Amino acid sequence: LRPDLAKQLEEEAEKEGKMISSITGEALQMYFEARKSGVDSGVVSKISNILSLMDSLRAVPVPSMLLDQMLQISLKNDSKSSLEKWEEAGYAFAEICKIYAPDLDKLWTFAQLFKEFIPADRFEMTFNGKTASILLVGAGYSPEASRCSFAGLSGLLKGYNYDIDEKHIEKGLVKVTCHP
Repeated sequence: LRPDLAKQLEEEAEKEGKMISSITGEALQMYFEARKSGVDSGVVSKISNILSLMDSLRAVPVPSMLLDQMLQISLKNDSKSSLEKWEEAGYAFAEICKIYAPDLDKLWTFAQLFKEFIPADRFEMTFNGKTASILLVGAGYSPEASRCSFAGLSGLLKGYNYDIDEKHIEKGLVKVTCHP
C-alpha cells in the first residue's frame, strides 16, 4: 500500500469513526461488485465524478425520447424563452466546468475522460490556432432538439469567452466554428 493511500485511509477511518479494516472491506466489496457487473474500476471513478457534476448542476436523468418531445412542445409554445434558458444553462455549466478545465482546450481534454457519458453519438473539438471547431452529432431526434443543443453550446462558449463565427444546425447535428 502506497504511503499516500495509507494516510488517506487512516484519515478517512478517523473521520468516519470506523476501523481501517472496515473501510478496506467496503472498498473491496465495491470493487468486486463492479467487476462482477463487468464495470472497470476506472469507470466507477468516472461515474462518481459525473454524479458529483450532476449534483452541482442539480441535473436529473430524463429519457431522451421524452426530453426530445418536451423540447418540441417548449419551442412551439415559447421558442425565444426556451432557447434563452438553454443558453443560460450552458453558461452555468461552463462556470462549473472551469473549476476542472479553465480553458476550452482543457475542457476538451476533460471531456475525453467522460466521453462515454456525453449524450451524443459523436462529439469532436479541433483547434487551429485560436479558432476552435466543434461537431456534435446525435444532438437529439428533432430539429428543435438540435436548436436547444446549439443554444446550450452557445452559452458554454460564452462562458469560456468564445464568439461563434459560423454555425450549422440541422436535425441531429450541430457544428460551430468559434474564437476567443
